[in-house]
Amino acid sequence: MNLKGKVLAFVCLFSWVFSSCGEYQKAMKSDNYEYKYQVAKALYEKGDYTRGLRLWEKVVAYYIGRPQGEEALYMYADSFYKRKKYLLAAYQYERFLKNYPRSEKAEEALFLKGECHFRESPKYSLDQNETYSALDELQEYIDRYPNGAHLRDANNMVLELLNKLQQKSFEIAKGYDKIRDYQAAIKSFDNFLIDNPGSTFREEAMYYRLHSAYELAKNSIKSKEKQRFEEAKSYYESFVRTYPDTDFKAKADKMYQDILKKISEL
Repeated sequence: MNLKGKVLAFVCLFSWVFSSCGEYQKAMKSDNYEYKYQVAKALYEKGDYTRGLRLWEKVVAYYIGRPQGEEALYMYADSFYKRKKYLLAAYQYERFLKNYPRSEKAEEALFLKGECHFRESPKYSLDQNETYSALDELQEYIDRYPNGAHLRDANNMVLELLNKLQQKSFEIAKGYDKIRDYQAAIKSFDNFLIDNPGSTFREEAMYYRLHSAYELAKNSIKSKEKQRFEEAKSYYESFVRTYPDTDFKAKADKMYQDILKKISEL
């Protein structure tokens, strides 16, 4: 591009920005809701969600119940989503669904509401309220739209969220083993294995259950040793039967040999 072309492009860009800013300021000061709505819509279509939100805040309540309300409320919610204000977006998508349950945008809004909670779900070690909210919302989408356009994404999100909850439960049980509260660890691992039969943490859970049972038996009073070593033996047998090629095999075998020795001595 030659110098003349660059200057012309700059002038056009400056004129557009100046005009856009002028229209925005004018709309903000105006008492004309239709004018505010049109400018907010134009800003939305240009991707200027920040300024658009300030206008939507002033017009959305006015238009709910009017012909433009459905479009206005959806763009308001979507502007929060585009700005990554996910909890605010989720609230407005919910508001949209309550006001326009038969809208063509209802499926999209329900999925995006669930996605917003999914994006707010924290790492497994923190409080999981948002994770449970996301699961509820996404499951509602899956149930309501079994052939929906976002079904695959919704299912993948559900699996990721469930894995996070499983990891939290597993780490809690593992924490009991670490602080040597072996009875609590065994109970927690038992519950985890019952509740999560297909978990990616199942192998580790079975190994650490064996470890907790072994350590509990070693530290038991004489009258409980035999029973607890027998229980540890059964955990070993279940573990290696389920995972014969486990990476924990050497450690498990070492415990098993000691378990057999202790049983023979009792």
